[in-house]
Amino acid sequence: MQATLTGLFISDLHLFSQRSIGQAYWNQNRELVSAAKVVVLGGDIFDIRWSQLGSLDATIHAANEWVETAIALNPTANWVYLLGNHDCHPRITTMLESMAERHGNFEWRSTIWRNGGSVFLHGDVLDGERHIGGLHAYRKSFHEDRQKGRIENLLYSAVIQTRLHGLIPRLRHTQKKTCERLIHYLERQGEGFLDDIDNIYFGHTHVPMYGFQYGRFQFYNVGSGIRHMKLIPATFEVR
Repeated sequence: MQATLTGLFISDLHLFSQRSIGQAYWNQNRELVSAAKVVVLGGDIFDIRWSQLGSLDATIHAANEWVETAIALNPTANWVYLLGNHDCHPRITTMLESMAERHGNFEWRSTIWRNGGSVFLHGDVLDGERHIGGLHAYRKSFHEDRQKGRIENLLYSAVIQTRLHGLIPRLRHTQKKTCERLIHYLERQGEGFLDDIDNIYFGHTHVPMYGFQYGRFQFYNVGSGIRHMKLIPATFEVR
């Protein structure tokens, strides 16, 4: 009998933001990463807008070094990077394209990747479709915005201390509505797109789901690397 191969999905580390403890979560799961046959980085791995590294150049350089180090942790795995709203900057996509040219086991996607009965996306379509101009315009509003300064970071940190950043997503992205909207979005990717899909993996909302059943689908969201929130990587069967 052929052994089951395991993939790993992780998203929303929000690295380089002062509110992120995503690197600690990553370090805690290094054994899972090094054992996986496929690693899907599901968007918002880096936080360009709220980076504390001083400049866009420094942030892009650090992101490049981080991905190189990650691949070196498991060089025999296939690596997939999905863009999120906080790391969709054109400089990041250029860096990812260069990474794919250097590493034959690395690829990236703007929105969706699928493997067997599982489909993966960042999930910012949930807010993007509410935005004038849709997902493209929503993402563009992030990469055109300047990096936030000291005062804005202090104000955001104050919100983190109140724990409101954990409550608001749960009110905004309720489980049933989130699942309905993701299914509707994926159905529009083409006739029969979901016919062979059983599992939907996504990020963005920061609201954990570990096999939440809705209709015939199971939904997985790993949570967030933002301080005072929980993040647990999700596994999937590689086919």
